[in-house]
Amino acid sequence: MSTSRKNKDTGEYEQDFSGYVMMIGQAHAKAQKLKEGDRIKLGDVDVTTTYDKERKKEYVNYKCFDFEMADAPQNQGSSHVDANPVEGDNDVDEEVPF
Repeated sequence: MSTSRKNKDTGEYEQDFSGYVMMIGQAHAKAQKLKEGDRIKLGDVDVTTTYDKERKKEYVNYKCFDFEMADAPQNQGSSHVDANPVEGDNDVDEEVPF
């Protein structure tokens, strides 16, 4: 996976991240349908670091649990697909404090 940003001075896109991201669960299933060049917006992610004392190198590990297509219409929201839909799952629970 890589990301890039437009340089305001040159107008060119410059890569600012390139690395591996582990897709887990729903993200893995949805990632199977991605094609090279597809753009996504990461949703639920976990980022951890580990340090290898022998190599004196830090590793950053990325895990993605959900994402949506970057070019999806704004009003569609997440492209999350529930593998086990429950009737009434979209009802608002009045007892939830947040």
